Amino acid sequence: MAVLLPAGLGMTIIPILFFLLRWRFPSAGRQIAFILGVLALAAYAPYAIINWPGLDVVAMVAAILVMTAFILGLISPPKHADSHKMAFHGGPATIIAFFAVIILLDSIFLTIATTGLSENVARQILPEPQGGPVATSYFPGTVAHDYQEKVRAFEAYDAAREEQSERGWQIRRGWVGEPVVDQSTPFRVQVLDRNGEPVTGASVETHFLRPSSQGLDFVEGMSEVEPGVYEASATPTRPGRWEVIVEIRRGEDRHQLRGSTDVAGS
Repeated sequence: MAVLLPAGLGMTIIPILFFLLRWRFPSAGRQIAFILGVLALAAYAPYAIINWPGLDVVAMVAAILVMTAFILGLISPPKHADSHKMAFHGGPATIIAFFAVIILLDSIFLTIATTGLSENVARQILPEPQGGPVATSYFPGTVAHDYQEKVRAFEAYDAAREEQSERGWQIRRGWVGEPVVDQSTPFRVQVLDRNGEPVTGASVETHFLRPSSQGLDFVEGMSEVEPGVYEASATPTRPGRWEVIVEIRRGEDRHQLRGSTDVAGS
């Protein structure tokens, strides 16, 4: 909507005003197109500033508005032409078509980058992961943000991060073996305090989150198999990238880590 609404309005209003004004001033087509292009940018600027969608979106909309006015001016004969009928030549048509395709593709890429692909569309157009040692995990060691939550108070996050830093727990975690789709694979977490002693008697849960589909998310409760070592078997239902959140609770202490992992295809 950040692109479609202002661009659609501009591509509708600019031609209407152009043809109305050109009917009244038939010899000033290019001047009218230039003025309408400037006015369109001037009208869009306050909207973009108030509802800032990002520089890439602003550039896209500005290009569409300018291109619309440019095309209208291009097909208008110059002021000194013998005929005031509009003309359209092969060379300008090729240039216009080229930039139209570029703008269309950029709009598609921008939409995908902003909203992502649905699970069904991704399954149709993207290749399945091939077998092999593709499982990797990365845990930055910070308090987890659930990307599916639309609102998270920054003060609460900052306080939790400060508390975790002061607690000084050391967390080692990862798969015991290579995770493969639809196969049960052990996932292990080792929790040590700041002195390297095992943190026993904790309640540990691991959340596996699928970025493209909330319906595939699942949670595994972990059992303490050794002092400070917690383990559970997880069965990912889709190959590819998963978000992983490890949540550790003991008494009033709550420790949370976020990471990501890749699951191999079957």
